[in-house]
Amino acid sequence: MTRRVILPPLYDLSLEPILGPGDELFDANAEFLDRLCAPVGLRAWAESAARPASGVATAETATRALFAAGAATILDRGRYDWGRLRATGLALRLTAEADPAIRLAVDDVELVNGTTESGADVVSAAAGTALFAPEADRARSWAPGARVHLLVETDQQVPAAAAVAVALGPHRVTLCGRFAAAHRRALRALAPFAGAEFEDWTPSWRLRREWAPAGEDIRWVRDAHQWHPGRPWAGWLAPEQAVLLPARAWRDCRGVALTVARFSAWSAVTGVSGVDTDLETVRRLVGDDRLAVELLVGAPGLDAEATTTAARRLRSGPGPRLAGLSPFRLTSRTGPRSSTMWGGVPLTRQDSPRHDLPRWDRFHGPGSLDDADRQRITGALTAEFGAETELYPGRLACCALAPGGQPSATWEPSAAVVEASGAGPDGRGPGSFVVNLRTGSAFRLHPRLTPVVRRLASGDAAVWQHLSDTVRTKLSGQLVRAGAIRSPQ
Repeated sequence: MTRRVILPPLYDLSLEPILGPGDELFDANAEFLDRLCAPVGLRAWAESAARPASGVATAETATRALFAAGAATILDRGRYDWGRLRATGLALRLTAEADPAIRLAVDDVELVNGTTESGADVVSAAAGTALFAPEADRARSWAPGARVHLLVETDQQVPAAAAVAVALGPHRVTLCGRFAAAHRRALRALAPFAGAEFEDWTPSWRLRREWAPAGEDIRWVRDAHQWHPGRPWAGWLAPEQAVLLPARAWRDCRGVALTVARFSAWSAVTGVSGVDTDLETVRRLVGDDRLAVELLVGAPGLDAEATTTAARRLRSGPGPRLAGLSPFRLTSRTGPRSSTMWGGVPLTRQDSPRHDLPRWDRFHGPGSLDDADRQRITGALTAEFGAETELYPGRLACCALAPGGQPSATWEPSAAVVEASGAGPDGRGPGSFVVNLRTGSAFRLHPRLTPVVRRLASGDAAVWQHLSDTVRTKLSGQLVRAGAIRSPQ
């Protein structure tokens, strides 16, 4: 069967579906990101922010304008690296911050009023935002009168999917994808999808060629059963899924992120399901350089001290690198809200009657953190470790690829040299600044050094040879402290 497939915003920007020979794809996700993250739009935003209506730019607005201009510079490079991801995330946040219904991040969607776990809230947000209107109009012109498959893999896509379905008319829509299959009954009850058909079809996925090393065809694996012999692959796996893969699978692995909820030793790692797994064999087969760990903060029975200790052990101890931290969320399940066990820890699931599109269950139990503490500790640990290590810019497939060799003096992909036309964040007037989207830092350059640093940012390391020892030492120290280069010169 030939399918006309629409991929709604907002899905992982580094993945693309593998379709059948006769299938057609309208990648509304890619078009949406290209539109919202266009460098020209970011520069216009920066210029507007630098000239507030009152005529006086505050330090905060000047800083935001500076970072928006930095993001535009990074995107203009045309490189597919972590700098691009951070610039994209900033562009999405800035573009959506005035929207009445939705807030965006590079890997997340939040509703101003409500949650994506509530169908009513999603429908209200989709009706209240104009963010998806151009892509909805394009979908209508792309498939005039034809039936389309609306590919909904995650909850983050549902507001955009609703906007597209309204534009097309639900009678022309077949919903498919993992999220659509898991929540068929609840989605069918929502007005934008009333009358839509459903199909239990989900494509395989691969890294977009621009994100894959040397343009390799790298398949994306979330569960052990998705692996196929003889193909390069990368994935984001639960520990208990990683150990199900045969030894030969790891020969073609290009990188894997493991989601860990409780960690004391590599022989006893607990995933979000509460199952303990021995990862020592996996480490021997694949090597620590191709593994990374996302640590979940606040698993049942773990207080702030236990979580912080685990994070620091992952940061500095032997084993796979620490890739990021996220709040622990207990996977939702149907049935009575009675007491249950997670990894040997008793807990009680709480009712959320408005959540007809549930993903997580709120819970309480002895020694467990509440939601607010999980968020607070996650933020604090991310700030602490983000200043000293390279955490993932987001939960994106391309981040799971093992890092290649990189010279220690390479310019940071998330840093840029930017001109401030107004007072600047320090109030000293126009000038040039080094801004770093990874660290959130910025500092003013001496005018005589601006051309030098611009050459460094373009990859011309030979410029160091033309500086005196004193100037080189001082400048390289500044750039290292700002995170723009990795070691003194």
